[in-house]
Amino acid sequence: MLLKFQDIQIEDVSFFENYWQITSQRASDYSFPILWGWAGDYGYQTAREDDEDLLWIRQTLPRKYDLAPLGQWKKDDWEEIIQKRFGKEAEFWLVPEKLLNIWKAQFGERLDSEDMRGSWEYLYDVRDLAMLPGNRFMKKRNRVNQFRKNYDYIFRPITPEIIPDVMEFQHSWCQANNGCTDKGLLQENHGILRILSNWESIPRIVGGVIEVSGNIAAYTIGELACHTIFVHFEKASLEYGAAYQAINKEFMCHMLEEHPELAVANREEDMNDPGLREAKMSYMPTDFIKKYRVKIKF
Repeated sequence: MLLKFQDIQIEDVSFFENYWQITSQRASDYSFPILWGWAGDYGYQTAREDDEDLLWIRQTLPRKYDLAPLGQWKKDDWEEIIQKRFGKEAEFWLVPEKLLNIWKAQFGERLDSEDMRGSWEYLYDVRDLAMLPGNRFMKKRNRVNQFRKNYDYIFRPITPEIIPDVMEFQHSWCQANNGCTDKGLLQENHGILRILSNWESIPRIVGGVIEVSGNIAAYTIGELACHTIFVHFEKASLEYGAAYQAINKEFMCHMLEEHPELAVANREEDMNDPGLREAKMSYMPTDFIKKYRVKIKF
């Protein structure tokens, strides 16, 4: 029997949460704000497995790609499950490393994997990003101190009351970046505005802004997940030097004050962009969520 895929709706968030909570390695690509927020551009859909402990996910635009499932990965009958659902040949994109290792143990030489380096997610010690300690973070710390010296600013968490201001800043940011006409920026803009427009309907969504003289200079949008804070979006005006470094540090400080149990910050992938990779590496990641393209033949 074929899986019954359906478009992701905001009303699906509760049942989606059940699968997200039992997934043993949570990658940002599979979080509800990302899948739902970008669904208009990538056509993400989900389908429940019969026993309801797996949620299959696929991308339908610009063409179909099967992704890894959410849910209970610790199974000994993956061969039966995948062959029944996908036939004699199956291909999956963005498979997290933990699931890949489970599949390798069961499929052996019938599985072929390809590293998707641009999709690796960067993991950091939250306290490193909040405190910027020691000589290794001296340059970052100096940049933030320069921002503090140059601007009289405040940090505010994102609340429904200031969302119109955040949306206005996002519009201005796009105008300063060629109107977000680049395909990637355009799609990202759609996701950001969709999330901001439905802020109170999305669980665990958090964010913050830096204001200088009453005007937003930078903002960030994240998501809490147990001991991890995901940073989904981060935008700053280049009119304010070091605003990106400042919003990163201030947001992490605020998160630790509100949630002292936090240990890991996931700042997501670099998309094979050399400048972005250099910037993410400069914050000294402690680990990665590695993802792979996987082909299985029976």
